[in-house]
Amino acid sequence: MDKAPDYAQGHLVVAAVRILEHRHGKPPTMEEIGELLAVSHEVVGAVARALRDHGIVKILETPFDTRVEVTDHAKLEELPREARTAAMKGEVDAFLERTRSKHEKVEDLFKSGKYQEEKKKKFAGLEEQLKDFHKKKVRDPFTRDEASGEAEDGESDEGAEEATAEDKGADKD
Repeated sequence: MDKAPDYAQGHLVVAAVRILEHRHGKPPTMEEIGELLAVSHEVVGAVARALRDHGIVKILETPFDTRVEVTDHAKLEELPREARTAAMKGEVDAFLERTRSKHEKVEDLFKSGKYQEEKKKKFAGLEEQLKDFHKKKVRDPFTRDEASGEAEDGESDEGAEEATAEDKGADKD
């Protein structure tokens, strides 16, 4: 399948190559072309490879970077003037139909009131959880449980009672 860029894309990339080559004195990288055109370097790479296949540009690859150089600008005139092919038009139409259907579903959700009902249920559940959370008493593991008279970690008070008796005896001296 021939993946020819359209006339406008070809001229745009070739013009960017010429401008950057004039500014820097050497063929530009795909990243530089993308930055100048405000498109990703992946898009520039796809167009540049298609232009290379048509003999319009040469792609110079080194281990460090990839640069683009214009070889035959006259072949730009052979590129198709219209970018949208039948297959691409079909894909775009299918995408627009899917988008329209999603918008209708969202619109129906809001118009029917289901969204508001779900929102109320969710917030009611969250409110109940918050009330339950406030009711729970956070227990400090370092304090004594006043109701049972035992330490929180389950130790008995026998050792504590002996210590208090010794302390009382020490106070009498």
